[in-house]
Amino acid sequence: MINLSSRLKAIYDQVGAARKELGPGRVIDVGSDHGLLAVSCLENGIAETVICTEINEGPAEHSKDALKEAGFEDRSQVLVTDGLDGVKLQKGDVIVIAGMGGLNIIDILSRCIGNETPELLREVRFVIQPQKSVNLVRKFLAGQGFVFDDESVCTDRDFFYNIMRMSYGAQPYELGAYKECYGMLLIEKAVAGDELVRSYFDHLDEVFSIRSRSDRVVRDALEERQRYDYF
Repeated sequence: MINLSSRLKAIYDQVGAARKELGPGRVIDVGSDHGLLAVSCLENGIAETVICTEINEGPAEHSKDALKEAGFEDRSQVLVTDGLDGVKLQKGDVIVIAGMGGLNIIDILSRCIGNETPELLREVRFVIQPQKSVNLVRKFLAGQGFVFDDESVCTDRDFFYNIMRMSYGAQPYELGAYKECYGMLLIEKAVAGDELVRSYFDHLDEVFSIRSRSDRVVRDALEERQRYDYF
């Protein structure tokens, strides 16, 4: 049985929620983190089959070894490719894009949107965990018409991580600076009294107070947060 880190467990929980909504199916893990998430999804019946993608051969071999050792070689595929290149999505897929920078995630999603039909994109779910540039990822997702089904926060080794579960709606919209920087659903959770999210916002306040000197969007977000004093 695989022991997941707090970050991977939070991602796993969002994958499980997406699979519960869609029913049985496939999980595609982009940047597969040695195959740990994929193995856990198969061990616990969250996925019927998995595809792991890695841009480099070395990490791909680690994922192959983990899946083979767990006895899932016949229910898994590991590809050396850039993001989702060469992966044909299917109805009911859950796609995980985690553990990489926000600009990389935007690039992968942009190519995915260009390669797939809106009809198919509406039938899959995305679980996204950026390491940085989270506000840019949220802005991109809204601008492409993605719907935020959920967003959660976890701590792992004294770092905060955001995990977003998304579906595709195809109608672009704007979030505005505050929701881009703090997260629309996280704001709701903080107002409702979620202590972990409130701690995360305290952390963001400190980070953004420095960034606001050179980043107008962050400055506008801080000003709105202070002006309305939501909680």
